[in-house]
Amino acid sequence: MKRDVEFAVQDGTLLRGYLHSAPAGGAAPGVVMAHGFSGVKEQIDHYAALFAEAGFSTLVFDHRSFGASDGLPRYEVDPYQQLADWQDAITFALTQPEVDEALSVGVFGSSYAGGLAMVLAACDARIGTVVAQIPNVSGHRNAPLLLGEDWIAEVKKRGRADRTARLAGGEPDMVPVFSTEPDELCALPPAVGVDYIERLESETSWRNTVTLRSVEHLIDFEPAGWVPYVAPKPLLMVLGENDVCTFTEVQRAVFDTAGEPKKLVVHPGGHFDTYTTHFGVAGVAARDWFVEHKPVRQPVHA
Repeated sequence: MKRDVEFAVQDGTLLRGYLHSAPAGGAAPGVVMAHGFSGVKEQIDHYAALFAEAGFSTLVFDHRSFGASDGLPRYEVDPYQQLADWQDAITFALTQPEVDEALSVGVFGSSYAGGLAMVLAACDARIGTVVAQIPNVSGHRNAPLLLGEDWIAEVKKRGRADRTARLAGGEPDMVPVFSTEPDELCALPPAVGVDYIERLESETSWRNTVTLRSVEHLIDFEPAGWVPYVAPKPLLMVLGENDVCTFTEVQRAVFDTAGEPKKLVVHPGGHFDTYTTHFGVAGVAARDWFVEHKPVRQPVHA
């Protein structure tokens, strides 16, 4: 069963999501999930349903300023705020009757949130198991491959002006997530067809825009330094062999720095194929990882 939920994080912002209860009813092990860069919860809700069927009460929520969640400015991807909010989401989940508060929780993050999930697992003792799907593991290594040096320079130039304007009370500079024009700055090149953008916007509350500062964070945020500290928590990383958004060679290099236990699963498609064509590989691998590494009783601190 799935129900709508909302909860306030520490600064009072309301976040909204779905809580899928495990079929057996009562308190079950928990999984808390987060969507990727500019995404919304509906894009990963089929994973939540799969995990719930396997016996996990699963919370999936919209990051602040996206989808049904509150938060200003709208459409801003701030990894530091998202990390804090995700920890509050775990706290909320552990207060719900569907979730066994005595057990560690699993976390699942996709794309940009895949990097966040590993940072959280490295520093939050309540987390027992982590799945990082097609993760952005290194802004400094991935962004030159994704954007190129000229666009990185343009983002930084516009970013200086944006910060000055914001401090004076102005609106944030915005850029499209995807563009139909190869010469237009966007967060996630290369250019796509207009039909692709229209389909995404018609199917969910996703919108084709983010703040320029979101792209600054995409360039600079560096989960890789945290990855060696995930162990001994079990880490599954799911990659797409032909990913040209979060590049496989960068992901593999960072995966090599992780301690055991860990596992790498690779499907033959691209980044966004993971959610659809190769869900049978990605979703099942994540489910099986959570099942294999049973939640443990959380440590009690005096």
